Amino acid sequence: MSRDEGISFEKIAALEDFEHSALFTDAEKAALRMAEAMCERSVTVPDAVFDEVRHHFDEKAIVELVAMIALENMRARFNRALEIPSDGLCQLPADHPAMRAAADASIR
Repeated sequence: MSRDEGISFEKIAALEDFEHSALFTDAEKAALRMAEAMCERSVTVPDAVFDEVRHHFDEKAIVELVAMIALENMRARFNRALEIPSDGLCQLPADHPAMRAAADASIR
């Protein structure tokens, strides 16, 4: 897809070390840093978890499940990156780990 957009093979190959490459503009480097920051955590699913899901769902249902999880993850990351507050439709209980973490962060 990148090649269809006119991006050179050299630039694609330099992505791994974009910070030190003269092939990228400051704007491109900023966008790549944002992408890295928003994708910090691994999404590797342990075999045991996948095997358990396979026990309960067929392939079509697994694809739908993973798609919905990915969509909600995308929404959460989008809102978090732009610091969009909760709309209050799904209030977490006060003792939820996310609420405790938010309270701890506001104290600092």
